Amino acid sequence: LLVPLALVAAAILIIVLTKLLCPTAFFKLPNGFILHAMTGGKLPPFFCHWPFEDKYFGKWCRDGDVVVCVASKSGTTWLMNIVHQIRTLGDPKGFLKHNTHTTPWPECSRYPGETVEEALEHLLTLDGTTNPEYPLRVFKSHYRPRVDGTPWSQAIKTDAVVPVRQKPKVKYIACAREGKDVLASFYPFFAAHRQEWKDLWGSFPPTFKDFNECFKFFTEDQPGFYHGYIADWWAYRHDPNVLMLHYADLKKDIKGSLRKIARFVGVDVPESAWPLIESKVSLKWMQENEDIFKYDMTTKYFEGNVMSDEKGSFVRKGALGEGKSLLSPEQEKKWQEMNDQYFGDKPGLAEWALNGGPLAPLTEAEKKTGGLTTPLLSKQ
Repeated sequence: LLVPLALVAAAILIIVLTKLLCPTAFFKLPNGFILHAMTGGKLPPFFCHWPFEDKYFGKWCRDGDVVVCVASKSGTTWLMNIVHQIRTLGDPKGFLKHNTHTTPWPECSRYPGETVEEALEHLLTLDGTTNPEYPLRVFKSHYRPRVDGTPWSQAIKTDAVVPVRQKPKVKYIACAREGKDVLASFYPFFAAHRQEWKDLWGSFPPTFKDFNECFKFFTEDQPGFYHGYIADWWAYRHDPNVLMLHYADLKKDIKGSLRKIARFVGVDVPESAWPLIESKVSLKWMQENEDIFKYDMTTKYFEGNVMSDEKGSFVRKGALGEGKSLLSPEQEKKWQEMNDQYFGDKPGLAEWALNGGPLAPLTEAEKKTGGLTTPLLSKQ
């Protein structure tokens, strides 16, 4: 009995020492992301929090910028393209060649062990941060609002790091999508990552063998990944520097949504420019130009796009209701329990998360606990 226990203790010691002495070593192993997570590492392993620390935020983000903080697989790439096409009146000069260059993603590390200095230096050279022809700059994030008074060490545990109220002159666009459709989109999305990118990050993201594995990952292994995002942003839905959208509303009324977004970001679009903008945010145009949106992450460790070269592997149809038939009765029950857990104490949220539509007004309790002195007007 003592020998097996000694071997286990030795293995644990080796793992701990490896984590301390060489934090990136696990990524060299097949499925090394599991050891990375077991020893306190973040998932996804290429996400980082430093860009939102006070000492760094002002080095890349300034007043007037727009941070598109959309939940994963809820229209992020679409919205990033929408804001870019609006700010350039349809981009007639063709600035958009790689989304990661023109609409940068500060929180995504390019390779294991990338230092803050290396990442910041690269970020500050990109088209999206340096192009003087852009009337505003737009950045991508999947993170949640920072709550005043929460220590940074606690905030990073739930990705609640975005300084929405701390930086009121920066604008934030949040967007949610019906949860089962998000799961349906994630299932093929993980599989569509190039193997070279997975190998760089210890086999992350994993390829699910079936939808059941996908469901378990986002309800048990990463609980709150979907529900927590919406619940956290809900309290900010009427803040003057926040535009909270729903994927279903974008799909149902793209023309109206485009004009709403243009008003929010402060771009006066001539009527003559709308046809080009509408064309370039269409599913057809984005599918025909899919390689633009596949995350170029070229470095000395990796070359090209993160996503598969296979056509149609990334810009999919994004249909409403595509996840409705995927869940078993047991999974439906589990999903409803999570809806109740995260949305139950927030009037109007459960229905809005499901269908979109007008945002519920702030309750009296929200006005008292949300740090607001007066009711904020809805941007409908």
